[in-house]
Amino acid sequence: MLAKLAAATSDWYRAPHDFGWILNHRSTRPLTGIIRAVFGTATLMYALTSILMLFSDLGPRGTTAIVWVVLVLAIQVAVAARCVFGPIPGKKWFVGFLAFGDILTTSVLILYDPIASLIGTVLFSITGALCTYFLSPRLLVAHLVWTATFIVGFGIRTFVTVMNDDVDYIDGPAVATATVVLLLATVGVPVFAQVAWTTLSNDAKRSVLDPLTGVYNRRGIDSELLDLWQHAHSRDMSMAFMVVDIDKFKSVNDRFGHSRGDDVIVRVADRLRRLVRHQGGVLARTGGEEFLVAVVGDARGMVDLGFDIVRVLCDGRDDIPVTVSVGMALLREDSALWDVGTSVVGRAARTADAAMYRSKQSGGNSLVIDEI
Repeated sequence: MLAKLAAATSDWYRAPHDFGWILNHRSTRPLTGIIRAVFGTATLMYALTSILMLFSDLGPRGTTAIVWVVLVLAIQVAVAARCVFGPIPGKKWFVGFLAFGDILTTSVLILYDPIASLIGTVLFSITGALCTYFLSPRLLVAHLVWTATFIVGFGIRTFVTVMNDDVDYIDGPAVATATVVLLLATVGVPVFAQVAWTTLSNDAKRSVLDPLTGVYNRRGIDSELLDLWQHAHSRDMSMAFMVVDIDKFKSVNDRFGHSRGDDVIVRVADRLRRLVRHQGGVLARTGGEEFLVAVVGDARGMVDLGFDIVRVLCDGRDDIPVTVSVGMALLREDSALWDVGTSVVGRAARTADAAMYRSKQSGGNSLVIDEI
């Protein structure tokens, strides 16, 4: 039992952390506003506690300590505003939030009376929540080590104060109990929460990604296409949909076997992924040997990308060379179809599919373009 627990913990700790997936699929769309509000409000709670403690007999004493707390208070208000009104943050911002949250919180708590310092460590749960939902297990462990160290330290500090009879409203056992409870709340809960969150996230990830290639499947591409359409429409950009189908793929399976056929599909997906990444587009495997590509930008550049796909995917040096048929539906920025709304996405995909079949009927290894 212990061996299994140790192995599971090791797997959790060493698991690769896909921040892009977390940002795009855990925090965006309907949850974006909620998460902004939660972290903005939580940061303001930091500031509120700082304000209240300025007027407490258990708060900071001396001009230097008060000035430092006021400075930290100003930083907390600025961070709260950034959470609510700023753009969606990147990974460095989250890591910075964690580091400064832990360090600044500790620097303020040290200035408080021992019992107030111990109680105030519950604020570490806010940065713990940040780690739980957005950052890697390794950063969570670093945060928890920091948190546990100072909870125990403040607990010992308070215990010594109590045992010296400097405090008459609490006793030693109560301090020890409070320390254990704070450790459970701020250290134990985030670990269990992240393990559960990661498990649910992996299930969600598997539901929208093709297991063979790692690109989106039909279910996963739908919301991405709508987001891409919105992006292009709001910036008056052109948009292109391309259906890419491997020519004569059945003969590959018949001659080399399905395992080698899968290798060909993975190779095609990898090359498409590299091409599409430079265009800021999306890619999905929508059938056995069929892929859907959607990109936005300059119309000429997207047409060039279509020809690049045909050229790059056909490489005679491959152990199993293949060609592809590509059909493109080009929606220029001045097209009247932008006015019909997101329903144009489905129409464009069907148009690209029809164009792909015309490419295949003409012998394959070519690009057919339809403007809509």
